Amino acid sequence: MTRRHLVLAGAGHGQLDLLAALVRKPLAGWDISLVTPQPDFHYSGMLPAVIAGTVSPSAAAIPVAAIARAAGIQVHLAPVTALDASARTLTLSNGASLSFDLLSLDVGSSASGLETPGAREHAFAMRPFDAALGLIARLDMIFRQRARGETIPIAVVGAGAGGVEIALALRARVLSAGFDPAVTIIDAAATDGLPLPGFSAVARKTAHASLTRRNVTVIGGTVTAVTSDAVMVTSQHRASEVPSAATAWVSGPAAHGWLASSGLTCDAAGYPIASAALALSSSDDTASSFGAGDCVALRDAGATPKAGVYAVRMAPVLASNVLAAARGAHSPATFSPQEQYLALLSTSDGSAILRWRAVTVESRWAQLLKTWIDERYLRRYRDLGRQRA
Repeated sequence: MTRRHLVLAGAGHGQLDLLAALVRKPLAGWDISLVTPQPDFHYSGMLPAVIAGTVSPSAAAIPVAAIARAAGIQVHLAPVTALDASARTLTLSNGASLSFDLLSLDVGSSASGLETPGAREHAFAMRPFDAALGLIARLDMIFRQRARGETIPIAVVGAGAGGVEIALALRARVLSAGFDPAVTIIDAAATDGLPLPGFSAVARKTAHASLTRRNVTVIGGTVTAVTSDAVMVTSQHRASEVPSAATAWVSGPAAHGWLASSGLTCDAAGYPIASAALALSSSDDTASSFGAGDCVALRDAGATPKAGVYAVRMAPVLASNVLAAARGAHSPATFSPQEQYLALLSTSDGSAILRWRAVTVESRWAQLLKTWIDERYLRRYRDLGRQRA
C-alpha cells in the first residue's frame, strides 16, 4: 500500500492539539512531517513576562521539534516560503520542496506596517516571538552603556492589548535594571488618548488609568518613520518626534505574502478563507488543506480578531477534522468564535487588568489567574513526550 504524507506547516496554538493526537497515536498508513522555523514553540501569552524579565524565554517554550522527533515525525526546521495548493507542494526557505496529500496550516502572521521607513531597520516586531527577543538584547546593551538612574525613552507602536502589555513589560524591565523608563504608546486609532481601540469605554478608561499611574503616555498619531533614536509621528497634520532608544512594533498582524499566490481562496487582506470546519476549500469533505490560527480568515466570521484565544479554541476542531480527512471520514466538527472572551493584561508588577463582558478591573488576583492559565496551558503540551500510546 502506498503511504501518504501529512504535513503540519507551522507549530502555533492552533496546531498543537493535532500534534498531540499524532504523538499519542500514530496515523496508520501516513508519513508525518512538521515544518517549523524554530525547534521550540513559544507561548505568546507569556511574552510580556519574558520581556519584563519575570521569566526566561525557556519558561514560555514547548519543545515541539523534540516531541515530534521522539514520536517518529520528520521535522524540517525552516520557514515556508511558498505553497502550491493545486500541486500540493510546499517550498521551504532552505530550498527543500515537500509534496503532501494532506496539509494542516498554522504558520501565524507577520507584523503589519513594516514598510514604514526605518521600521524594519530600527524597530523590533513582536511577532514572531523570536523576533521580539531582539528587543531584550537591545535594552540590555543600552543598560551596559548608560549610567544607572538615567532616563531611557521607549516607544511602543500599537495601543491594542498587546501594545499595552508590552509597554508595561518594558517599563518593568527598565525599572528593574535601575533606570528611569519614559514609555510612550503611539497609535493612529488612539485619537482620544485612550488605549485599547475597539474595547468598551470602561475597559479603555481602566487601562488608561493603569498606564497613567505608571507614567506611560498614550498619543494618537500615525508613525511616518523610525530612526535609531526616535519615532516620527503625524497627528492632526502636525509632525512631532518621540524619543526612543528602543522601539517595539506591536501594530497588529499581516498575512504572509506567499499565501496570496498559493492558489487558496484568500480574502482582501491575503488570508486563506477557512470554512467552519477549518477547510481551505469549497468542500469540507474533499479538502486537502486545513488551517487555523492567525494565518486564516473565517468565512462565516471574517471580523474575528487575530487573538490567541481563538487559535487555542480552533485547535481541537482542526485536529478532529484533519484526522477525519486522513481516515476518509466525514468532518463533523465546526468552529464558531465566541462573542466574548476573557482578556487578562499583565501590568508586569504583580497585577493584571481583567476584562470579562461588561466588567473591567485591575487587581493582583487577576494576575494570579493569568499565571495559572498560562502555566496550565504549557504543562498540557510539555507532557506530550510521556503520553505516547
